[in-house]
Order: sequence, then structure tokens, then C-alpha cells
Amino acid sequence: MAYDELFEPIQIGDVEIKNRIAMAPMNPGLSGPEGYHTDVNTAWYATRARGGFGLIITECCVMNPHPWHGSEILNPSRFTDYRYYRYHSEMVQFVHEYSQCKIFMQLSPGWGWQGHPHAETPECPSGGPSAIALEVDVRNLNKGWERQMKRVTPEFAELIPDFDTVRNMSDEEYAAVRGMVRDVLAEKSPDMLHVMYGDTPRELTVGEIVDLEDRFAVQADAAFKIEYDGVEVHAPHGYLLHSFLSPRSNQRHDQYGGSLENRARFLLNIVDKTRKKIGPDKAFGVRLSGDELMPGGISHEEIKQVVSWCKDAGANFFNISQGSYENPGAAFAPDGENEFTRWAPGFKEASGGLPVITPNFIDPAVAAEVISSGQSDMISLGRQAIADPFWPAKVKAGRVDDIVKCVRCQRCYMNLMISHWLECSVNPTAGREKLYPDLWLNTPKLEKKVNRFREKADALPQI
Repeated sequence: MAYDELFEPIQIGDVEIKNRIAMAPMNPGLSGPEGYHTDVNTAWYATRARGGFGLIITECCVMNPHPWHGSEILNPSRFTDYRYYRYHSEMVQFVHEYSQCKIFMQLSPGWGWQGHPHAETPECPSGGPSAIALEVDVRNLNKGWERQMKRVTPEFAELIPDFDTVRNMSDEEYAAVRGMVRDVLAEKSPDMLHVMYGDTPRELTVGEIVDLEDRFAVQADAAFKIEYDGVEVHAPHGYLLHSFLSPRSNQRHDQYGGSLENRARFLLNIVDKTRKKIGPDKAFGVRLSGDELMPGGISHEEIKQVVSWCKDAGANFFNISQGSYENPGAAFAPDGENEFTRWAPGFKEASGGLPVITPNFIDPAVAAEVISSGQSDMISLGRQAIADPFWPAKVKAGRVDDIVKCVRCQRCYMNLMISHWLECSVNPTAGREKLYPDLWLNTPKLEKKVNRFREKADALPQI
């Protein structure tokens, strides 16, 4: 089977992408202590570029310079000012060495109610739409998260030996064990307590929101100036922009709260101001959850309206996610594959047919069917791109049996949550690509340049 559908080019804005396979945006936790990109980041992305991905979408890069941007143990990348630009520029240059691979920056205004105070400013809460704290319902942990919770906190397995029993509990039954869960985590696994129970955010002022809208446009323009091919607004699964969209987390009574139009104002102003700053043609899109999948959260019908408004404000592609941290089993790390495509027809309809990217694939046959059926325009690989950076090249070469398949164990996610270096159960080089330059420095274009330089150096007389 040739899977030709996956290797047709596609146009997004003024960018032609050589195939329909993207690397999904993921926060790998490889940045330096202050959020600077390092050689580790460069090797991480260049390896996937060499592996045949037509498009790389970066981890979310935080453009919010204020102490209340919200932080996480996984140490997010930063893109706030000129100090960060050349580190990104080096990475972009390496990615571009590989057969016209394109790279989009995912740009974020912050963590919102899913964030925590920064280590250097513990007295400063993360900024959000309202002072409402997040809490993960254990009933929403899927099999992968269950496996990792038991690995890092054995006491959790003693408290809940049968997760299926908990998953089937009524609200009243769960209320009886909820306090015990928190007590065990507080005593035995503070890192996991930090993940499961959020800090109460500080409600942002209107002036602070407008400041971020304006700054976002400036930083998006800077990304294009250092030769990123596109920019994606980070607005999915519970982060700051999503938390404004959702009535669960946004209970404001001003122009940024209440009606859907008001809750979407922050995002729409960002899209409008950025499009006016960067011009009409550049690839500029939005990632959104197709549905929050939580009671009282933003629904798919409301998201479709937001998609339509974003299109009118200047977005020219959309990337689909779902859920939030409150429901990690259904959010960006389900146990199976292709759960996200169900939202794609709604995005296509609401956007008037603009390109849509759908994530969460393992099997190339499943991915090819989604493209050939017209359900989505591109597919993206997240955890599967960690497990096998060379998935696209293997599919194109007809070596499907050689693909190293993601086993959905969630080890990559869990290690980020507990301050461990990223690991993959099936790919020992994941997060360590810098140590294996043969995986990512083997670009004929660069090698040709280096060899010419060597030849001229070798011709010099000895002194």
C-alpha cells in the first residue's frame, strides 16, 4: 500500500508543505532553566525533520514576559524578546536543511488556571480569567495515566487498587474518597499533587489582557522575521486562552466574560491584531479543543462559532485538540488513536473549508483514510513522533513493518510532571538526540557546505 494521500503537497497561506504529515506541538521539557532553546531542542526537532515530516509545529513558546505567565515543572520554552531569537533561529535553520521541511511556532500567552507560580516569584499566582482553581477528577485518568500513577506513587495503587471501580463511581461515591486521594498525594507525591490540584489563579485586569493582545502580535511578527514559516495560536485544552473561552473557568462580568462573544474576545483580538501586523498571506492559525469534554465546559457547537469568528479575524488554518487537564484521559493523550477526527467536520464547516490538522495517529492506514476521505487536510503525530521520528520516511519507503509504534504508556508525559528527563519506553534516544548526531546531522545540503570548507582548510600550508 503506497499511502500516496499522505505525501501530496498542501498550501497553507503562502507556505507550500511537501506532505500531509505534521509533528504535533508537544512540550518536551528540553529548554534551559530560563526557557532558552538549547542544542537539545535543536537536535530534537532536526531529527524529526530528517525523519520526513513535512511540517514541524513547535512546543508552545510563551510570549508573556510577566511573572504571572504561569509556570510548570516541564519548564516551558520562552519567546518574549530579542534574547531568545537567535536560539530559535539556529533551530529553524537546521530544520530547513531537510528537504523543504517547514516549521511553525506555536505561540502562547500563558498557562492560565493550569499554571502555577514561578519558582522565582512564588508569591505571584498565575494569571487567569477568574480566581477558580483546577482539580483533576481521578475518574478521568485513562489506562496510560493509571499505569504511570502506580509507577511513581505506589501508595496510590494501595489506595485505589482497581481504577475501574473508581471510574464508575457516582459523584456521591467519589466525594467519599476524594479527600483521601489528596492526602496521599500531599504526603507521598508532592509533584503529582502539583499536577492534580491547581493553584488558584489571579483574575487578570482588562489592561493586562490588552497588553498581551498587543505583545502577541509583536512576537508573532518576530517569529516570521527569524524565518519561522508560520505561527499557531496556543488556545486548546485548558491553557490561558481556552480558560477564557470556557464558562467553567471564566466567570467574569466585564467585556471578557459572560457571553460566548465576550469569552472569545481575548482570542479574537489576538488573531485580528496579529493578522494586521504580519500581513494578509502568512500562515497563521489557531489550535482549539473541539470540545472541553467537561460538564459546563465549552461545547463543540460553541467552538464551531469561535472557529468561524477566528476565520473572519484572519486565521487561515486550524489545529484540533480536545479536553483539558481536568480530563487528561480524553484530552491530548488518549489510549487509542484517531479520537480527534470527530471534530474535524465541524471545524471544516465553520471555517469555510480552511485547512484543518488532526492529531493522534499510529497506523498509516488509518491516517491515510482520514486524508483520502476528506475528513481532514493534514494529520499530525505527537507521542508517535517521539516513539519513531522516522515514521514518515518509513511509510514513504514502504517499510511500515519497521515503524516503532507508540504503546500509549504515558511515560513521556509523566516524566515531565515529576521533574524527570523525557523518556520513551520504546525509543531510547528520545530526548537524547543531541548525543546521537548521526540521527540528525546527516543532511546532504549541510554536508556539502562543510566538505567545501574542509577542502579549503586542508589546502592551507602548515605554519
